[in-house]
Amino acid sequence: MIAAALVAACATPLAFIPVTPLLSAALATRGEDYLAAQQIAELEQKQDWQGLARLAQQRLLRYPDSEDWMLVLGVAQIQLKAYPRAIETLSRAVEHNPEEMDAWNLLGEALRLDGQKARAIQLLERAAGISSSTPATRFLLGELYSETGRKDRAEAAYLEAVRLEPEFSPAWFGLGVLLVKTGRTGEVDAIVRRLERLSAPLARELAGMAAGNK
Repeated sequence: MIAAALVAACATPLAFIPVTPLLSAALATRGEDYLAAQQIAELEQKQDWQGLARLAQQRLLRYPDSEDWMLVLGVAQIQLKAYPRAIETLSRAVEHNPEEMDAWNLLGEALRLDGQKARAIQLLERAAGISSSTPATRFLLGELYSETGRKDRAEAAYLEAVRLEPEFSPAWFGLGVLLVKTGRTGEVDAIVRRLERLSAPLARELAGMAAGNK
């Protein structure tokens, strides 16, 4: 679910690219019924994160074991930059359902945004062992490995992400950025051509980066 939404929603390169589309993807199918899903969508569209947090907290009083509402609350807390609270909320969601990959990925993102990169890597590596078919997890690991100087591992993670989802544009972009940073600009043209089909803004950004490093 996340991979498809990331590909569709990613329009501009972000610090860790997935922040907005990753969070939007996690909200896309939450809520116990149509009315709840509509409320979530309306608050997200308005970017009313305080309102979304209040809604999730109210629903959790009624449904304390609802992983959906834990995730909604975690997303709102990330958007509000309340990272310690998001970590606490999303940790509960992971404990409640260890097979919920959105919870693992969002928890990893909250840890990264909180500056806990080593812990984020450890958590996402564990998540990758739980699900071997989630491209977003590999992408997030690729970004973290790249940020912490582990270039070979970053490349392997990006390549695994696009192997799992060949149209996963953020992972192609991340791989291209890594190649530019390591001086392998001759390999970037093929990625730019692929991104031209998947995400024109990312293609332009990567092409500009490659041109500036030649």
